[in-house]
Amino acid sequence: MSINIKFDDFKYDLVLVLSANASDLDAVTLIFHDVSALDLSGFGGGLTQFMHLEASRVDDGLDRIRYEIRDQGGERISFKFFTFSGSNI
Repeated sequence: MSINIKFDDFKYDLVLVLSANASDLDAVTLIFHDVSALDLSGFGGGLTQFMHLEASRVDDGLDRIRYEIRDQGGERISFKFFTFSGSNI
């Protein structure tokens, strides 16, 4: 439903509001903290769908990177992050 980037000093958070349909009755807000390596493609021109987001643990020993998210279907979004939180609207 929406995507927002919140900057804080030299790091930023990515806020995704996701829903299975156009209404916000079942929407979930996910906040990914300390995001890096954000890659977006195929956005614009109407509805952008994420069919299958997959989270995985990153064990490269890098500071401020613990997890990675990838869109397995259309490869429209991927990024790395330190931690996350979530809630229902």
